[in-house]
Amino acid sequence: MTIQELRTERKRLADLAEEILAKARAENRSALHPDEEKKFDEIHVDIEKLAKQIEREEKQADVLASLEQSTGRRSDPTPIENRGNPNPHSHRMTSDDRLHAMRSWLLAGSDIERTTEMREAAGRCGLNLDQRALTFKLPRVAPKSLRADDMKAWEERAAIGTTSGSVGGYTVPDEAMRALEVSLLAFGGMRQVATIIRTDSGADLPIPTSDDTSNKGVILSENTAASEQGITFGQLVLNAFKYSSKYVLVSVEFLQDSSINVAEFIGRALGERIGRITNDHFTTGDNSSKPNGIVTASSLGVTATSLTATTTFSFMMDLVHSIDPAYRTNARFMTSDAGLKMLRKILIPQYSGDTAGAPLWQPGMVAGAPDTIFGYPYTINQSMTAPATTVKSILFGDLSKYLIRDVRDVTLLRLDERFAEYHQVAFLAFSRHDGDLLDAGTDPVKHHLQG
Repeated sequence: MTIQELRTERKRLADLAEEILAKARAENRSALHPDEEKKFDEIHVDIEKLAKQIEREEKQADVLASLEQSTGRRSDPTPIENRGNPNPHSHRMTSDDRLHAMRSWLLAGSDIERTTEMREAAGRCGLNLDQRALTFKLPRVAPKSLRADDMKAWEERAAIGTTSGSVGGYTVPDEAMRALEVSLLAFGGMRQVATIIRTDSGADLPIPTSDDTSNKGVILSENTAASEQGITFGQLVLNAFKYSSKYVLVSVEFLQDSSINVAEFIGRALGERIGRITNDHFTTGDNSSKPNGIVTASSLGVTATSLTATTTFSFMMDLVHSIDPAYRTNARFMTSDAGLKMLRKILIPQYSGDTAGAPLWQPGMVAGAPDTIFGYPYTINQSMTAPATTVKSILFGDLSKYLIRDVRDVTLLRLDERFAEYHQVAFLAFSRHDGDLLDAGTDPVKHHLQG
């Protein structure tokens, strides 16, 4: 099926779900019959599958379009001919140089004999095979989505902003770096909506805050002096908590297999682990030797004492309007998949009576348009708790006010001898992060608390 046919089918399924709700409205029922609810849920499962298929097709189309416009990555420079120059380091590195050097470093901790080819590849890239820790820098700008065009733009910025390091060569493990970035972004929703700040050091990072919303100007009579109205500043300090991926065991045979991009594999495996734990902490961290999660830092928007089709709509309306209009222009919802399932069943009451109207959830029907709740986009974050009593299960507000701090230096450690008897090499990564909500007392993000 083409992308347009997939969208048409998704619209057809949305209409079928609407028919089920319309029948309940016509019979003045506030709830669906069990068979209707089962059918409704099955339809929305199919809608989600189509949404993911559409996303895959769009990504593939973007990749093919970019390949037609470019013959290669900007980070793969054409090697400069080195005639008559005895210095093997004088030419620019190619992608093959980097991949070969990285594979040589990964294998250097095994019992495989270091060949001349391995040493030369490492030498061309300024990589010392004897060092067990490889430090490389993340790009200054973090990617915000996994769409092909966004990743291509990020790769180009990364290529421009990366320089060779004095130890290890920062440009060598770019495949591992890219895979780690993608994994950090993919596992959880916080990095897709937060503001990401990257620093070269791990020193405390103070962020000034100021709430001047209660101060107003004044009319002055002629020849009257203006009075002073000071501004009170606060401070949010971001730390740099050290995270470990724990080690990943890799067989020497796997490292030797030239058909496998081992740098990408290891970067992805380590990045997924760090991505999972940091997303948990950016979401629900208690600010005790860990980041202050967005749920923890959010303010109470509304307490839902009971949940029915009608009362939930009312509570959601109250949640939206608990946020200052200045923050609603860039606002979105955040919830778990279980929370989204609940929201999809909410109906908007008709103004002419008590019977329900259209669904609160609406599918995006135009290419690039997001699905919405109350007309606002939403982000699924599985680190949030499913709806339950006394749980903060739904967030709403300007989620970009949450700041994630990354220290750019990431350390990849090779454990040479620990698992040598199994003919395996272990790798683990260390990185430093923190996060908190930038709130000067104006409550940019609020939560729905189920009573």
